[in-house]
Amino acid sequence: MRFGSDSKSGGGMAAQDDLGSRGEYLFSVRIMNFCGRPLPYFRPRFLGEKARTLDFLVELVGTGERTLFFFAQVKTTRKGYTKKERRLKVEMSGADVRRACLVPAPTYLIGIEERPGQAYLVPLLEGMTDDIASIPTTYPLDCTNLPRLYAEVEQFWSCRDMRHLTSVFSFAKGET
Repeated sequence: MRFGSDSKSGGGMAAQDDLGSRGEYLFSVRIMNFCGRPLPYFRPRFLGEKARTLDFLVELVGTGERTLFFFAQVKTTRKGYTKKERRLKVEMSGADVRRACLVPAPTYLIGIEERPGQAYLVPLLEGMTDDIASIPTTYPLDCTNLPRLYAEVEQFWSCRDMRHLTSVFSFAKGET
C-alpha cells in the first residue's frame, strides 16, 4: 500500500514540495522557540497548500483578550548565500511581493536555509513592488529578534481600534 508520491525517483516538483514543507516545519520550530520563557512568543497557524502568497497567520501569545497577529511567507532554499553581501538566496516574485504588501497587517518574508535550518526575516512593506532574489541575514529568527518582532507587531495593533461595533446584519431592537 502506498500513500502520496515517491519523491526518491529523481527530484523535480515532489522534491521542491518536500523542501518547502520542511522549511514550513523549520519555521514553526523557530517561531515557537520558548527562549527560556514558560510560553512561546508566537503560535503559527498554517493557512494551507491552496493559500495564495501567504503561508502562515502567526498569533502573538499572551496579549489578553485581543488577538494580535502577523502573516508570514516562508521560502526555503539550498542555494546558500550570495558571495559579496552574504544574502540568503530565496526568491519571491514581484506579483507575490505586491500582493503581500496589500495585506492590512504586518507581513514578513521568512527565508530558511534548509540544511542548517537557519531562518531570517524581512518585512514586506507597503510600496514594495520588485522581485526579491535574496534577503539580508541581518535578522535571524532567534531569541534576540523574537521579542523585537513581538514588540513590533504589538505596536502595530496598539494604535488601531479593530472592534466590530456595527453590522447590517445586527439583531432588531430588543432581540438577542
